[in-house]
Amino acid sequence: MATEGITSMDPVRAVQPVDRSLSMMLFDGLVRYQPGNATAPFEPGIAKEIPQPATQDGKQVWTIALRTGVKCPAGQKTPAYDLTSDDVVFSLKRAADPEKSTFASVFAAYDTVEAVDAGTVKVTMKQPVSPAAFLPTISNWQGGLVVCKKAVEAEGEDFGKRPVGPGPFKFESWTPGQRITLLANDDYYLGKPLSAGWDIRFMADDTARQAALFGGDLDVASPTATGDKGLEVIDSRKGFKVVETPLFGTWYLLFNTKVGPTANPEVRKALAYAVNREDYVTLTGKRTAKPTLSVWGAQLPGGVPDAHVEQAGLAYEFDVAKARQMLAAAGYPNGFDVTVTAPSNATTFQVLQAQMKAIGVNVKIKTVDVPTWQTAIMTGQEPLMLTLISYRPTPQIPYTDFFYGPSAVRGGKHPAQNFGGYDGADALIEKAAKTSDSAEQARLWQEINDKILSDAAAKPLFVAYQAYGAVCGFTMGGVEPPTTIPGNWQPSYKSTVDAQAKDC
Repeated sequence: MATEGITSMDPVRAVQPVDRSLSMMLFDGLVRYQPGNATAPFEPGIAKEIPQPATQDGKQVWTIALRTGVKCPAGQKTPAYDLTSDDVVFSLKRAADPEKSTFASVFAAYDTVEAVDAGTVKVTMKQPVSPAAFLPTISNWQGGLVVCKKAVEAEGEDFGKRPVGPGPFKFESWTPGQRITLLANDDYYLGKPLSAGWDIRFMADDTARQAALFGGDLDVASPTATGDKGLEVIDSRKGFKVVETPLFGTWYLLFNTKVGPTANPEVRKALAYAVNREDYVTLTGKRTAKPTLSVWGAQLPGGVPDAHVEQAGLAYEFDVAKARQMLAAAGYPNGFDVTVTAPSNATTFQVLQAQMKAIGVNVKIKTVDVPTWQTAIMTGQEPLMLTLISYRPTPQIPYTDFFYGPSAVRGGKHPAQNFGGYDGADALIEKAAKTSDSAEQARLWQEINDKILSDAAAKPLFVAYQAYGAVCGFTMGGVEPPTTIPGNWQPSYKSTVDAQAKDC
């Protein structure tokens, strides 16, 4: 498989899409969300069953029973061993530590995490939370991914380069800028993976990548051309097919609410009206990009329908004349100059540049490699950012990571991914995090959506679905079912991608 470079495979540091994809292959959660079904109930993972809350000494407690037979594979410095509650407690405490984790704010409601015995973990909350808020924190996503304690301690700062986890695949090698090799974890607790392993190559050259796919050197690769054209080239080739992954995430134009002209909410609103979503959809491809008006759309669990946003007057539909008028009223009748940092392959920034030019805003683009771009947005100084917020099992996580004051990358008490420093919805986000009433929480999530839009902290652009070119019969994932499946549940062993590729 050909892809971009990465920054870290450590789940508490994996912030880029490829980083997260790799961490989900190498690690696993106590509970798991179903592939291809964004709104389905969680399945048990390393936990024997989905935990339920109880009250002990006046506090909400979640007791998690672990299944037996979960293995930590051998690492470069550690032998294989049976995973226990010590690994789980270590993982959750580490994910909640702002000194170690990018996602610490997600665990703000945790009070204590302790091992009851080798097979049981108890999480005590500061205040009661709903299952919709708690379960994602122990899911197979980001901080919820369980690491192998002995390997983390042995590798230290290099754990992100030599990860060890109880997932379906295990790390073999990484040559920065060239390739990563993963091997099947034959001891994976849900069964032996159908794929023997992955050879993931970093190939920035479009021509070379397509030639490698069509020449049989790659089984799967991203399209070489942007938009629908690249997919059509693959579809027309005998023996190959476009496969689409499940819902990937939402793209936004994020505004810096603390620095420069965009600190003025009226300026942000003017810029939002100047942005035409359809331009980004066309560039990305209408097969894999669907316009959205909501910060967290109805395609996602806990999302808000576009119809509500339209009724609330918060859609910011494309209107250049209105944008110019509002910009002048905000004190910028002749526009202003602004410099943004962008990855060298991000043509979306060129679209933004053209759109802003129509209202007198001169966007200068400083192109850099991905790691340098990532460093730039982590300074909290970037005025405009085209950013993906990938799938989360509940909106509480993206609201807390990207739109909560303490999560600000510049000046936040618990920095996460709030690149623009927005803090206008803090009270609502905190209230939603503390409620244990699911209906009340859903109402608050809608209020948060509306508040972010009314303050123009972001303009949602489109919901994205990833697509790849694949050899017919290619198996993206899945495992061979074990002889017996503990409990009365049936995990999703094969992804929708497998079915697509086999249907050639």
